[in-house]
Amino acid sequence: MEIYGIEHILYLVISIILMSGMIVLAKLFVPKEKMFIVMKVLAGIGLILIVINRIVVAKSRDGDFQSFLPDTYCSMMGFILPIVVLLFKPNTKIFQFAIFAGMIGGLLTLFYTDFLVYFDNIFNIHPFTGLLYHTNMFFMFLVAIICGYHKPTFKNWSSLPIGLAFLVVFGVFGNNVIGQTNNMYLNAPLINGTIFSWWFVGILFIILYTIILQIYEMVTLPKQEWSVNKIFKK
Repeated sequence: MEIYGIEHILYLVISIILMSGMIVLAKLFVPKEKMFIVMKVLAGIGLILIVINRIVVAKSRDGDFQSFLPDTYCSMMGFILPIVVLLFKPNTKIFQFAIFAGMIGGLLTLFYTDFLVYFDNIFNIHPFTGLLYHTNMFFMFLVAIICGYHKPTFKNWSSLPIGLAFLVVFGVFGNNVIGQTNNMYLNAPLINGTIFSWWFVGILFIILYTIILQIYEMVTLPKQEWSVNKIFKK
């Protein structure tokens, strides 16, 4: 199956239509004080999807618990994001890290689904659950931001680089203690033969994250309250 083959394109089109429709319905019919119900339902669905996906991955490998453990950025965020949404309040630092880190991983993998090339049918449970949990991570971000459940702020900017640093530590632990080969892509680029090493992609993530935060402020705050203006005034 091809990346941007007919099946992948159809999945993207249907996903975009469904996500857009559900966000409109949520904005129209779900009061802000009840939005936590929607977010926790999505988190529960996401947790189920990543567990199913990891079970399938483990069975396709050695079938042991080590094979079940997350060994990529996205699979790690597939667990972290729903757990954080279920357990933490929306405007905490850990929530801002999880919602943005999950969004970035979900968005990039959704549009460049490299694992599709190993399968003949998009409805094979392995690629299909992978697509679904990545889509759900991106969708949770959209719902949280557009429906006002989470209001990101530059005060919590450091949450993402700190969180990414912890993921690197987990990757080192996975590679050197658990015995995984390329946890968090520390030993090889995300795409073979490219410059997309873990540190290069991490820098790009932080830049993209900062740009999104600035755009959010420009859309939601008056100009005099933009963080960039405050910095220049100081």
